[in-house]
Amino acid sequence: MTSGLSFNKNDPSINIGDKVLLYFDKKRRWIVKIEKGKVFLSDRGKIELDNLVGLVYGSKVKTSTNFDVYLMKPLPIDYIERGLKRVTQIIYPKDQGLIVMLLGIAPGLKVLEIGVGTGCTTAILANIVKPTGHVYGYEVREDFINIAKRNLSELGLLDYVTIKLKDAREGIDERDIDAAIVDIGNPWDVLERVYEALKPSAPIVFFVPSMNQIEKLYKALIDYGGFIDIRCYEVLLREIKLSIESIRPANFMVGHTGYIMFARKTLK
Repeated sequence: MTSGLSFNKNDPSINIGDKVLLYFDKKRRWIVKIEKGKVFLSDRGKIELDNLVGLVYGSKVKTSTNFDVYLMKPLPIDYIERGLKRVTQIIYPKDQGLIVMLLGIAPGLKVLEIGVGTGCTTAILANIVKPTGHVYGYEVREDFINIAKRNLSELGLLDYVTIKLKDAREGIDERDIDAAIVDIGNPWDVLERVYEALKPSAPIVFFVPSMNQIEKLYKALIDYGGFIDIRCYEVLLREIKLSIESIRPANFMVGHTGYIMFARKTLK
């Protein structure tokens, strides 16, 4: 098993090897690994990470230039926003939440992911299904797989994931899968393979960026048969800017990122 670098760490104190979110303010947030002799440098001064060992998460310390910094336990959203290497477009947290709910992701489930990319969604799924569940990923780019495995290893989640360098159109090895997510440009091409892998009544989500893909995928689902309760969503997220002087919507919002198509498998 990998060491305790995963999202969930029960020990409230900070130790060598732990990850800490250094929170200065909303724009200045960094995830660091506590290592002997390591110094963190920023425009707000430096922090000798050795000095953080033994402190409790949630503590406040001073930098060398007397700025406050809070020592927080990293959450999944922190890793996605700040801590993982990515070279592909990811599914945003605003969409991840609905996807997890639609798929009913829970500990112990076997989940299929087609289109792993650099592993952000994989990490979210693995963190929920562990310790007895497993995520089976299919990806056609070996360089993406290498980055995904490195990210998952950093989070202590690699033991709960199997990633295969294989085109899902050529076949899916697993059976009796509890839920599936498909994030590729041509999801209609894997319908038969995914159908064979899923348990009866199991849910599936497709993440697609364009209306043209929705139209083609919807027709493919209808023509193929074996899927009901077909729905499609778009999640829009608007943050509210908080200040003592005024509270109002932020100037910028995360609008369109992609469409979420949902369906359930039936017996033909």
